Amino acid sequence: MNEFNDIVDTTGLSPGDAERLRRVHELLVEAGPPPDLPPALEHPADPAEAEVIQFPLMPPRRWAAAGLAAAALALVALGGGYLLGHAHAKPAAFVTRRVVPMHGTRSLAVLRIGKHDKAGNWPMELAVSGLPTQTNPQAYYELWLTRNGKPVAPCGSFRVNSKNTTVRLSVPYSFSRFDGWVVTAQPANDRSIGPVVLKT
Repeated sequence: MNEFNDIVDTTGLSPGDAERLRRVHELLVEAGPPPDLPPALEHPADPAEAEVIQFPLMPPRRWAAAGLAAAALALVALGGGYLLGHAHAKPAAFVTRRVVPMHGTRSLAVLRIGKHDKAGNWPMELAVSGLPTQTNPQAYYELWLTRNGKPVAPCGSFRVNSKNTTVRLSVPYSFSRFDGWVVTAQPANDRSIGPVVLKT
């Protein structure tokens, strides 16, 4: 039995970990013991003979300025850490209370409605598939609540940049006054209601 096995218990270690420990042991043995302590350090000098180095203190005004600078740096670091931590935070999970399917000629959508908050805002999540990407950078789609099948109350605007797009919207309306939803294609620089591309 060699010295390594006398010193180190390798029970439960993987072969790779045991070999790494063995190599470290061999390097330590090869390096040998540390050098002896120099005589000057064996007997410390008499404290009475030790040289005392005096550092001048800052004037009181400079202490105040240094304290303010340290506090400002701490606030910047704290604020930066907060922003960095929340910049990559995942959005809160959407809790669905009602699901409304929508359809178009070549497109589909699902409107999920959440529970309203204390102020009366209804959160919504609209997932659309198959709507054409807008070629004009100022064109967009608009979600509307309808009355007698006609769009009367806007619920939010969005653009699509791929086959599937999901957006979160919010409205303060009570849905009891309306009979459905539609999505219209809104051309650029035109405030009139565009053609309906999706409906319930």
